[in-house]
Amino acid sequence: MSTTVDSDIVSLLRGPRHDVVLAALHRILKPRTYLEIGIEKGETLRLAHCSTIAIDPAFAIDQAVLGNKPECLLYRMPSDRFFEKHDPVTLFGDRVDLAFLDGLHLYEFLLRDFINVERCCRRNSLVLLHDCLPTDLYLARRTRQDESLRPITRIQGGWCGDVWKVVLILRKYRPDLRIEVFDAALTGIVAITNLDPKSAVLSEKYVEAVDSFAAVEMRDYGLRRYFDELNILDARILTDPVQLARYAWL
Repeated sequence: MSTTVDSDIVSLLRGPRHDVVLAALHRILKPRTYLEIGIEKGETLRLAHCSTIAIDPAFAIDQAVLGNKPECLLYRMPSDRFFEKHDPVTLFGDRVDLAFLDGLHLYEFLLRDFINVERCCRRNSLVLLHDCLPTDLYLARRTRQDESLRPITRIQGGWCGDVWKVVLILRKYRPDLRIEVFDAALTGIVAITNLDPKSAVLSEKYVEAVDSFAAVEMRDYGLRRYFDELNILDARILTDPVQLARYAWL
């Protein structure tokens, strides 16, 4: 094993798990509308108590997710297809207050999801990105089937893909956004607000942004450099009403 691979590992994230954080945000912020991409078994979908849109091409829900939601719209299709066919603002009769993006773990897909969701938000809506803090190069691999670095990981079976690139793209092309990164276990949460539903910057620069980051790999960029640049915050902030008020309100 190379010295580079051995050294490009950071400490495991010690904040509360992403589902604990998301539950607290629902409880404290009380969003009226919630949109989630990437549902899997419904573990985070069940946390919402408001009107909800859930999008996933292959639902595997194995638990009660309806709860006391006044409405819960499930769309079994890729997110790109959903936004081609449907407008969340029309479906809700209102804009999206809170969104959790946890779909396909490839940066170009997450970037499109963010572009599409921001159009449906208001300025103080909150968009959450999951899995943008891989703690080793195995988790940050683009190809899920690549097992060459499996011996170095402490999170067996984990896969963040290369969605970490979206944080770099947003910081480069959208400095107007408020982007805060939190140490939610196991792979972080990125919270984005000060949104601009009318912004066309990312749509117009999409090809340029995707092309410019296509060849960038975490091994070359540097995992420790990436973590150092982000000023990662304690995720417990998001579970405390007083501290959260400095970052988000609805």
